[in-house]
Amino acid sequence: LNSGFTFLRDNFKDIINYKSNSKKLESLQDENEKLKEEVIALNNKLDDVQSLDSLKKALNYIDEKYQAKSISTSVVGKNDGNWYDSFVIGAGRKQGVKDDSIVINGNGLVGIVYEVSDNYSKAISLLDTKSSVSFKLLKDSNLKGVITQNSTLDDKENYKNKGYLYGYMFDSSYNVLPGDVVTTSGLGLYPEGIPIGEVDKVIDDKNKSMKFVVVKPYVNFKNIDDVTIVEPRNIG
Repeated sequence: LNSGFTFLRDNFKDIINYKSNSKKLESLQDENEKLKEEVIALNNKLDDVQSLDSLKKALNYIDEKYQAKSISTSVVGKNDGNWYDSFVIGAGRKQGVKDDSIVINGNGLVGIVYEVSDNYSKAISLLDTKSSVSFKLLKDSNLKGVITQNSTLDDKENYKNKGYLYGYMFDSSYNVLPGDVVTTSGLGLYPEGIPIGEVDKVIDDKNKSMKFVVVKPYVNFKNIDDVTIVEPRNIG
């Protein structure tokens, strides 16, 4: 009789323990789900903060000298391929975008708008062969040149495959070195002082009549999400 009672008692304890452990497991699973939701929410907030921070950085490039109207928006489409040569932004005429508006992000100069519709616009980046921008060296604003993917530089396909920019100096005697910081010069449509990148390589042609530069851009042209649209300089 005692052995039977002991058997029932032990089984009853097992049932109680099983139910208790099941409730604990359910509680832990619920807590785990809540923690996952909190982590997702925090990550979303972090993304928002980082996006806002990038946009603030972008505006700092132009606010001090040009109090132009700016529009924050996102890239909603792009060309085929790995690089953002051309792309579509989710803002247009109704939002204040104009032809030749400048596209920047938190890292620097992205490109320029070439076609505006009511609620979206098309733009090209600095990688596009139709793009051209005058630049200066941060160390000496008198040292200027042009970035254009139509340059006659040898082996330019190799640099393009890396997402690099290339161009030439206005004077082949200019002292340009790898690591020199490149910004917009203020000539043409682009406001002065927008970061572009750093000189990666300096190449003199055979006749020493041209000094080419290869520039590693600050903008990652494989991944462009949030951008700021700025009115072009009035050069009329």
